Order: sequence, then C-alpha cells, then structure tokens
Amino acid sequence: MSSSFPFPLALQTVLPDDHADNTGFSEQLDAFREAGLWGLELNIRDPKQVGFAEVERVLQRHGLEFSMFASGLTAKTYGLSLSALEEDRRREAVEVCAAMLSWVERDDVGVIVGLLKGADRSEPERARAQMRRSLDELAPVAERERTALILEATNRYETPIANSVYEAFELVEPYPADWMRILPDTFHMNIEEVDIVRALQDCSDRFSSIHFSENNRYLPGFGGFAFTPVIQALESMGYNGRVGLEGNTRHDELTDTREAVAYLEATARGR
Repeated sequence: MSSSFPFPLALQTVLPDDHADNTGFSEQLDAFREAGLWGLELNIRDPKQVGFAEVERVLQRHGLEFSMFASGLTAKTYGLSLSALEEDRRREAVEVCAAMLSWVERDDVGVIVGLLKGADRSEPERARAQMRRSLDELAPVAERERTALILEATNRYETPIANSVYEAFELVEPYPADWMRILPDTFHMNIEEVDIVRALQDCSDRFSSIHFSENNRYLPGFGGFAFTPVIQALESMGYNGRVGLEGNTRHDELTDTREAVAYLEATARGR
C-alpha cells in the first residue's frame, strides 16, 4: 500500500547490527511499506561494518527506498562533535563525517548532521566558529562525492549551532546548494521560529526534506502541533521533496507509524 499523503513519507529508525539475519526486522520492513511509507532514514551505529549497496538492497526487497543517512547514532556512539572546542576532536568528527559522505553511493541520499553538530554550550561563539571551519572542510567532500550534507536546525536546548532554520540557512549559504542543504524539523521550529510558514517559504530553495514531529516529540497525531498550515505551505511552494517522520515512541514503532500516516493522510484530505 502506498500513502495518499501528497509527499513521500519516510521514517527515521535504526538499522539493527544483525539486519541481514534479523527476521523480525524483515517483517517490520514489510509492515512499514504496508503502512504507507515510501522509505526510511537510517541511523547506523558503524557504517564501516556494512556497505551502502547492501543496505539499499535490503530496503528495496521490501519496497522501500533509502531516504537519508541519519548520523545521530554514530555521533552518539563515538562522542563526535563538528563544533568541538578541542581541535583534535573536531578533526576526528570531520574525518568521520567525510567518510559518511563517501559511504553514500547515490546523489539523492544525503547525510543528516544534527546531533553531530555538537552539544557543548559553554563557549557558543567558539563552537560556532569551529562549526564553520568544519563546514569549510566538508563542503568540497560533499561536492566531490555528490552527497549532500544536510544541516538540521535543532533547538537551543540541544546545541548552540543552527537553532533556527534561518541560522542553518546562513551557515550553508556560502556553499553549492546541491550539496550543502538544511533540514527543518517541526518540533524544533515550534520552539525557535517566530513564523514557521514564513521560515519555510524564505528558505525553500535549501531543503528537499522536512521532519514532521509533534510539539511533544512524538510522531504526528500524538501531540498538538498544527500540521495543516505546514502542509498547505509546502504545496503552495510547489515542494517536491520528502517528509520524514521522527519522534519518540508512544506505543511501539510500528503502531505509532501506522497511526501517524493515517493521521497525516486525514489531515491532508481535510486541509
């Protein structure tokens, strides 16, 4: 079954280390497709242990596409920060991020940089300067590998880097738009933006995916965020990108996904 939602829907989830032999994961992929998902954004603990083509084949056997590589689990596992104040730690994060960009083998699958930005708020100006240095070093890699680095705007309580969509836009603006992009997320926008629709409109040429997440960080339909104006704005902009579902689990991942897709389909029909 494919979703009747106007944009392809992907879910951010974790690729199990034993995915090749994990019968439960295989069954879950079929269920995701039946629920109306187009693809998955995958957190992979250690991408060196698995090949991109292998992961893509696993997904496609179940009718799903590889939407984006989510770097958060890798960053958390190895304590990586592109804005680290210690230069050796920053360089390590750049090297790992560059390897991620090289790992991806399709030019329509980007690498999300969210948690990887770093969370140290002790010296925010220095952290932002370090982040800019990291982007200077990663932009040529992204262009060479033809893999977009996708800078997620995440709220001030999580990081001093790119809290609003405008701040993320400003950081990537000096670089080629095809390979240095941004990722709006409705949960974070609900905290940081004065006008969510205006922010999306103003920065529309720098994103081709957006995260839908509730104001309480659950999947759509489990909170109080107003998705109708966002859906309408995307349609009026002629948006032809993807919508990624990201959030905490209320019941279980599959049940929440089914309910979120059904909720978004109903919301889109009633707009």
